[in-house]
Amino acid sequence: MIFAEDIDFRTWQRGMLSKHSADAGFGQFVGILQWVCWKRDVYFAKVDKDGTSQECSKCGIHTGKKTLSMRVHHCPECGYTNSRDVVSAKVIRDRGLSAVGTPVDIKQKACGGGLAGAISLAKSLKQESPVKLTL
Repeated sequence: MIFAEDIDFRTWQRGMLSKHSADAGFGQFVGILQWVCWKRDVYFAKVDKDGTSQECSKCGIHTGKKTLSMRVHHCPECGYTNSRDVVSAKVIRDRGLSAVGTPVDIKQKACGGGLAGAISLAKSLKQESPVKLTL
């Protein structure tokens, strides 16, 4: 199971680094990733991007806006401390799994139980071809 933030890459192409953002091809990467997941029977979904770095992955509380220089997440409520990127990735995973409708106890089995568990769960959730690739 793979989840990604639903980012509008056209907004990245405005401003100071517009040409560099367009040259990097982030939108094409997500499209190719979606196609590869479909081809290999791996479930892929996009989740809401808002506030992923402002939410605690342990307790779910809103921890407030962080500047880019703040690289460590520290939750004042539960005391959880980890890298900001790791916490954001866990929030994205949890949002994706809750959108699929998987209970919390099955989450650990599907994601921590290896590739076979994730693929069997993805096959049971597989929809019609999510991507139409034209060459």
